[in-house]
Amino acid sequence: MRFIKDRLHPNGLFMKMFFITVALIMLVAVAVTLATIRMAEQFFIEKFSITNSQIINQIQDDFEDLNYSIVMASTDISKSSTIETHLLSEKAPDNERILSLFLVMRQIDNLREQLGDQNVEIAVTDQSEIVYTTNYTYWPASADISAHRITQAITAEPNKLLYFQASQGNSDDYVVAAKTLMDSETDRAYGAVLLPIKEEQLRSFYQDYVKPGNDFYVLNQEGQVVSSSLSNTIGTSLPELHQQAETMVLDGELYREINDEDTSQIMVAEYLPYFNMYLVNMVDKQAAVGNLIDTKQIILLLAGVVVLALVIVFLVTKRLTNSLSKLVNDIEAVPEKGLKRRLDYTGTYETKQIGLAFNSMMDELQEHVEKLLKAQKQQRHAELAALQQQINPHFLYNTMASIKFLVMMGERSEAEKTIDAFITLLQNTIGNVDESITVELELANLKNYVLINQKRYGDKIQVQFMVAPDCMQYEIPKLILQPFIENSFFHAFNKTTAGTISVLVWKEADELLCEIADNGDGMAADNNQLPNTNRNRQLFSGIGVKNVHERIQLLYGTDYGVTITSKAGEGTTVKLRLPAIHTDPGEENVI
Repeated sequence: MRFIKDRLHPNGLFMKMFFITVALIMLVAVAVTLATIRMAEQFFIEKFSITNSQIINQIQDDFEDLNYSIVMASTDISKSSTIETHLLSEKAPDNERILSLFLVMRQIDNLREQLGDQNVEIAVTDQSEIVYTTNYTYWPASADISAHRITQAITAEPNKLLYFQASQGNSDDYVVAAKTLMDSETDRAYGAVLLPIKEEQLRSFYQDYVKPGNDFYVLNQEGQVVSSSLSNTIGTSLPELHQQAETMVLDGELYREINDEDTSQIMVAEYLPYFNMYLVNMVDKQAAVGNLIDTKQIILLLAGVVVLALVIVFLVTKRLTNSLSKLVNDIEAVPEKGLKRRLDYTGTYETKQIGLAFNSMMDELQEHVEKLLKAQKQQRHAELAALQQQINPHFLYNTMASIKFLVMMGERSEAEKTIDAFITLLQNTIGNVDESITVELELANLKNYVLINQKRYGDKIQVQFMVAPDCMQYEIPKLILQPFIENSFFHAFNKTTAGTISVLVWKEADELLCEIADNGDGMAADNNQLPNTNRNRQLFSGIGVKNVHERIQLLYGTDYGVTITSKAGEGTTVKLRLPAIHTDPGEENVI
């Protein structure tokens, strides 16, 4: 997890931008898909409904044509004096009734021929029974027609042509048009005309439009199915469908969507005023629209667009944020690679401006740090120069007095050695203002200092130098060993009047180690602290032991400095740890 987190951290902005964009694209894609499917469905439903409405109107015209033919036939019969005379001639002689019946049959047969090939027959009844029908097997009504519900219904409304559903069986479903025959003078009913129509005739008007999921119903005012493309529903009652059709017609709706638990249907309805029935078209929505709208293809197309958009977004976002991520990495690497690190600012305008501003800031910071280091170096140099200029006058007086004493004693050669050592010591300390000198030159100064002190105080304290030859040309800060020699000379041999001071210099790895050890009085364990030797009495240069430690750490850092170990009666050892810096530019310096 940490590896993944470390890998993602520099690309955090890219990941956030990418995932937010992905989420937005997915949201938009889903919304567009749903809206597209919904709009397409709505579009096809409206177009489909318009088409079906036109079909319904055409079917309605066919119903009206049928009604017109029936109305014309019934009107001719009601106006026929021949038929009226025959139906009212119950008491006429048989020969006259036979002749009259013949005339009636011929007239009705003619009217039937006018109906053409429509499955409509004609029957004429008197007050009690069917007098004549063009096809006795067509609609086998009961012999006592006076008690039939159709007769009772048309008697109640004698001036209207009414249609009735009359089912005889699964294969013999009829719609019967009936009208009372009235005497125009007495306004008395003398019979009725019945026109049975096979349900097949009504079905033929819409049969060509019936398809799976596309069904038609003809409903009477009781909600009973008079005709339907689903033959098993004929004669059944569908009051809810009738109510929906009635509401649609009243509201003038072109179509209505009927949603049940399992199905969704489109309903188109039209009122058949002459039949006093409703023609209803029920279309399964999935069957009508599902085949027109390829939802799978739309989803696949949009999915392809989304994938393409994601690829483009990924590439563009990655390209835009690459330069910013690189900039962040470069900025994070500055503490490790130093102030000289500069950014290679490329990419967008904003990235270039940030990189340019950062480089400018680093330039100013580096310049400021360099100025600060230069000032600190100059300050240290001034401090050292000031100390070098403050060689203890007592040291000068005592040295000169010792030389005078040697001359007076006739020890001319010793006096000359002392004067040479004194001159060289003064040249290297006062004349040379460099902060650093070689180990070789520092040892030369130490030897001259030791020689002068031995001439003054005797040679009971011996100093031996053990320096690795390859360390002679390494640089060390000036006067960092002399204070410890001086400290041992004047403080290590108070109880012990004679002893040895050893000076060792060697190199370990990339460090230069200097050790000043004496076998003098030593110090208690809890006193192993750097002594503050800034006492004017014995100081040569004014540079104290503690000052040496601070100078080393100021120059090279806290990894370097002075450590002291001492034990009472066994002497003191001071170790200086310095970086190995060679004066020859060809040699490798280690800091």
